[in-house]
Amino acid sequence: MHREIAKGIYYVGVDDHHTELFENLWRIPFGVSYNSYLIIDEKIAIVETVKGPWADEWLDNIREIVDPAKIDYIILNHMEPDHTSALPDIAKIAPNATLIYTPRASDMRKSFYDVDLKEHTVEDLEELSLGTKTLKFVHVPFVHWPETMATWVVEDRVLLSCDAFGAFGALNGKHFDDEANMELVERESRRYVSAIITSYFKFVQNALKKVKDLGLDIKIIAPSHGIIYRKNPMWVVNKYDEWSSPELEKNCTIVFGTMYGYTTRLAMKLKKELLELGVEVKVHNVSYSEMSRIITDTVRTGIIVIGSPTYDAFPFPKIWAYVNELQGKRFAPRPIGLFGTFGWGGGGVKKLQKTIEEMKCEVLEPVIRVRGRPSEEETELVKDLAKEIASRLQ
Repeated sequence: MHREIAKGIYYVGVDDHHTELFENLWRIPFGVSYNSYLIIDEKIAIVETVKGPWADEWLDNIREIVDPAKIDYIILNHMEPDHTSALPDIAKIAPNATLIYTPRASDMRKSFYDVDLKEHTVEDLEELSLGTKTLKFVHVPFVHWPETMATWVVEDRVLLSCDAFGAFGALNGKHFDDEANMELVERESRRYVSAIITSYFKFVQNALKKVKDLGLDIKIIAPSHGIIYRKNPMWVVNKYDEWSSPELEKNCTIVFGTMYGYTTRLAMKLKKELLELGVEVKVHNVSYSEMSRIITDTVRTGIIVIGSPTYDAFPFPKIWAYVNELQGKRFAPRPIGLFGTFGWGGGGVKKLQKTIEEMKCEVLEPVIRVRGRPSEEETELVKDLAKEIASRLQ
């Protein structure tokens, strides 16, 4: 299947309904798309390939328009294998094509794929003429790999934006924003950017500023995953700006683990107290909430509260995994509350506190450690923590 998105520019990507975990980490219940774009002019270019198992379908999509052997340029905006692992397939069919990518992509490509094609590395803002169409290559490093670029089709005002402005979700024939369920698109876009690009939010902000400074009058945004924006491309630009902003939201998210319900009691008591103080609260039980949803709700929340039982003298394993995500994704510093339960030694919250302090985050007082069920005094500490959180969010 193909769709013309502008005169001579075609969507030739594929849907993946097979993969359950994107990057073998993040659940994708609605699938995902691997978007590829064919540009027909005096010279022919393909921008991005697809994930390897879908190579035959992708090549068939190209054949609906042109013989892929006639492709002159294979443009790789990004070397991640979900964008490039069909490269060996197209290389066999189009042996005279030239690879186009950034200098940093060259060594990556050689380490990933053994293909005998000419290459041309492009500098930032370098242009390539296809005849009547001009391609301008805009380097956007660390959105979200260091070699990444976007391709700007100058005359048609089409931005082939790579992972920027992407989303989870297969397209199912509804390729454009005026065809899609935008409520679902917004939810899966935010989950995508939170799970995949949180570590690089400052680079997203840099890229957004660069696009604005270049004065690109964008008519269409065509990312490498998710829908194509032709009705209102600035909608997704503004959303990415909001979602990657360093400014935190005035709310609180409680993330807790529990084995037998004692930590749940503390979490629900804290939620009740916060709601009574007028604080917006979200709650995640790590045993049942998928990690990308927890990250989405906590990456910009004003205060995170983490609750954990002690498990083998350490925090509950899934809480430990969440804290690892806080570190690895370089969450912005903010106040963090801690509570937990234990049976005898109580090392879980102690180790959490040490780790949070090493992350240069303020640990809110009181830190609540309860042996078994909370006493009346410990219940009062929950109220005190709620008041402290509310005062910080005013």
